[in-house]
Amino acid sequence: MYIPRHFEERDAQRLLELMTRHSFATLVTVGEDGAPFATHLPFLTERDEAGALRLLAHMALPNPQWRAFAAERDALVIFQGPHAYVSPTWYATTPQVPTWNYATVHVYGRPKVIDAGDEVLRILRETAARYESGNERPWTLEQSEEYVNRLVGGIVAFELRVTRLEGKFKLSQNKGEADRKAVIAALERSPFAGDAELAVLMRAREDAG
Repeated sequence: MYIPRHFEERDAQRLLELMTRHSFATLVTVGEDGAPFATHLPFLTERDEAGALRLLAHMALPNPQWRAFAAERDALVIFQGPHAYVSPTWYATTPQVPTWNYATVHVYGRPKVIDAGDEVLRILRETAARYESGNERPWTLEQSEEYVNRLVGGIVAFELRVTRLEGKFKLSQNKGEADRKAVIAALERSPFAGDAELAVLMRAREDAG
């Protein structure tokens, strides 16, 4: 990923927070024919007993992408955070041109199929718990255990041990303070939820100095 120095985000905690909050990501692999292949999946992010970072997910068995894992090539997982169009009319100074502010994390590593049945069920259980947490009556695997067990044979669970993280938080760092604050104010006035979330991210960085 092209990352100008002023947009580079190296703080591991900020990167992990974005990956956790925006956990529906894109897995990209390259096949034997050299063609890229992408699948959109929810990912769990966790550390193993040694403290190494890894991603966990699952896909449908008919999806051919998991067969590429045997080649032991690096894969890319793209986590897309909040993003928004920035109008030149928002800035405090002129002249300006339109641009796009955003935050994204690229994760690299080699995916590996998980065969252990108990680990597969754990991934399914924790994935459901992650997204059911806001429900008044959260669904659990145990509520449909027999049905889930029949479906498990139709999925492939896998892990990706992270070898490299890249973070790009393009948040108007190349602009002056007055322009940055003007963009934040405009995003805060926006009716779009994504714009408001981006404003929160920008303001937090502004307040942190």
